[in-house]
Amino acid sequence: MKTKNRDTKIKILILITGSIAAVRIPLLVSQLAKENYEIKCVLSKNAENLIKPLSLSILSRNPCILENDQWLNIQQTPLHIELCNWADILIIAPLTATTLSKWVTGNADGLIPSILIANIKPIVVAPAMNTQMWLNKAVQKNYASLKNYENVLSLHPSEGLLACDAIGIGKIPPNDLIQLALEFIISHNQSPFFKDLLNKEILITGGCTSEKIDAARHISNKSSGAMGLLMSQVARFRGAQVKYVHGPLKIDKDLTDGIKRYEIETSVDLIRVINNEISNCDYFFMNAAVSDFKIISDTSGKIPKNKINHYLNKNFELVPDILKTISKSKKDNQVFVGFCAFTGSIEKARITIKKKIIQKGCDYLFANPIDLEGQGFGFSAQNEGWLFDRENLEHHIQKTSKIDLANKLITQIISEKK
Repeated sequence: MKTKNRDTKIKILILITGSIAAVRIPLLVSQLAKENYEIKCVLSKNAENLIKPLSLSILSRNPCILENDQWLNIQQTPLHIELCNWADILIIAPLTATTLSKWVTGNADGLIPSILIANIKPIVVAPAMNTQMWLNKAVQKNYASLKNYENVLSLHPSEGLLACDAIGIGKIPPNDLIQLALEFIISHNQSPFFKDLLNKEILITGGCTSEKIDAARHISNKSSGAMGLLMSQVARFRGAQVKYVHGPLKIDKDLTDGIKRYEIETSVDLIRVINNEISNCDYFFMNAAVSDFKIISDTSGKIPKNKINHYLNKNFELVPDILKTISKSKKDNQVFVGFCAFTGSIEKARITIKKKIIQKGCDYLFANPIDLEGQGFGFSAQNEGWLFDRENLEHHIQKTSKIDLANKLITQIISEKK
């Protein structure tokens, strides 16, 4: 969700502690400043050994606040209280084991722990530390305590090559994912976000499928996988266990961090994974853009151009309606949601959409136009749409960013189920 067009800048307070991952935060500050957020940075004593305060001051366009500033004589109110009151949203990145321990035990020794303990605003938490430190029982116990903090949106550390040259869990989540979490919080329009999908399992499909024609050609479509991925992350932010099944993604794969995903290619691959995972899910979002056609024959060679027309006419067949097939085994406690892209007016599409809900056997169908400027395919495109059920529901979500749409769509479906 871009903030450039907002009348009032959203104020972000970034708390930076002494993990080597702190060297990535200046890029995050720069990234958010370009999106027109107002940013202030607080640097711990240990983090000062890794980042120059001047760099953060220049990138944020605000003086960088240091540990010793807590006791300046010019303070009219306690600095940690003043900063909490100033901010709309906080980010702590990286969060170290030491700061985590101080936070959850109420130890206000230092400016950043004091801010964390006093804060009641939404906060995005991005831990980073060595694998052995992260897996330590005391650290895990402290981290588990954050689940009881209603204002905390915690992003698990990533897996990969760490600063100590070990490969394991402990990397700070990608900057793009931290920003996505920030945009998710903003989409609630200052109302608190709730972990209302705890203990729920959600299966989401997205992106395009691809069907082989010959060694050089294939059938596919324009779907980027962005909508399915954003629904996956939104559901995860709200506490769900999410599995995302997708074709080749045409977006930054950093945004898939933290999601259990299965990459497929063909409609046959997609059906196989859905069949393996569908029985345990509470919600199923069939957002994949499945190719309508596939080739019966399997050839390892390239068909000459002068023979391709005959080859296609002889070997084309329709891909079965996957949602219709899967819906036959739907359990009473499961909710199935289909997606339908359309062109033209909603007035003309409405009758077709209502018929599709019955034909496909799903509980809801979300219909979105793809022929309007600035809407449709791709991560940066906006979107709007109409949610229908089998009876009289027709809920319109106005044109907005895809993450905001994903959030509103999930909220509406949850509220209808209740």
